[in-house]
Amino acid sequence: MISHGRHIMMVRCTWLTVFILVFAWCLVPAMAYAGKDGRIFLWSVSSEKNTVYLLGSVHILKKDAYPLDERIEEAYNDAETIMFEADMTEVAKPATRLKMITAGTYQDGSTLQQHISGRTYDLLKEKVVGQGMGMDRFDNLRPWLCAVTLSGVELKRMGFEAALGIDAYFFTRAHNDHKDLLFLESSDYQIELIAGIPDDKSEDLLKQTIAELEVIKARSEDILSAWTGGDAQMMDAITRESLKEYPYIRGRLFIQRNTDWTDKIEKLIGNEKDVLVIVGAGHLAGEDGVLDQLEKKGHPVVQQ
Repeated sequence: MISHGRHIMMVRCTWLTVFILVFAWCLVPAMAYAGKDGRIFLWSVSSEKNTVYLLGSVHILKKDAYPLDERIEEAYNDAETIMFEADMTEVAKPATRLKMITAGTYQDGSTLQQHISGRTYDLLKEKVVGQGMGMDRFDNLRPWLCAVTLSGVELKRMGFEAALGIDAYFFTRAHNDHKDLLFLESSDYQIELIAGIPDDKSEDLLKQTIAELEVIKARSEDILSAWTGGDAQMMDAITRESLKEYPYIRGRLFIQRNTDWTDKIEKLIGNEKDVLVIVGAGHLAGEDGVLDQLEKKGHPVVQQ
């Protein structure tokens, strides 16, 4: 059994995973129950031998998020295997955190201001100072680690907590219930994914983060509506709108990963055990989403 202290350490150290999926528009003011027509952000693919459930996750939530819809709990109880995006215990290791910090800081004595435009630096400074912080905290960080750090601070200020996210909730339960665990990505891969973004695109990632945090505040009702109604089309529309100026970021953090994940999920269909796959809601929705790719591979998906 994972202790409470160990659980808190894990969820505090999942900030990279949370950040990557902020772009999926998968955080809302409160976890929702079913929409008017009864749909929720849960799908299933059935074979003669097993059922694979696909849950669109909200990675950070507020305290009024629970209890979850009973259909989500039923899918969890039915599944012998739970598949997550990453292993939270691996992400929590000091060695992993050191890799992230090393990859995300300048080692040659240069500073952030020397690597991004004056306009982007001023936008970041305005946001940082507005949160009562000093820019010295950011000066030796690469743009992507600035984005990660800023996201964590700002989302916490808005009242969201990673410890209350769907992933953390079911990760702890799955360990305690001795479920089989599978992971779509390693922490090393996630670090390489974001740290490997070229310098010019890394600045784009920082600009997108600054803009997106503002939009999250402004459009939280729309995001909540998409989630509550299980409206994948609306979720996809919002996601595309937020990333339309950043095709490289969308391709690297979404389309590429969706394709890789679909191949891994497809291999679970037809096995002996039922599986619950938990990924960011934005990765399921729309063209090139996991649901769309499974359909194209001949696996009909049914929304719960």
